[in-house]
Amino acid sequence: MSAPPNGTSRLRAANVRTALVLLSIAATFFVGVIAAKFMGGYEVGMSIVGFAVFLFLVFAIGRNVRRGR
Repeated sequence: MSAPPNGTSRLRAANVRTALVLLSIAATFFVGVIAAKFMGGYEVGMSIVGFAVFLFLVFAIGRNVRRGR
């Protein structure tokens, strides 16, 4: 059995989660710009970015709502 997580390991896990979220947001913007370039319109790129931001918000809010129960 493993020991219960202490403050340091919890902080590290939270930092890793935050880094992954920021990395995925940056990657989404990058993909949105590339998609806009290849598909010939900024509307497509902004739609991709907007949809990704919407999904991030849904997951973040849903995760916090689940924790509240």
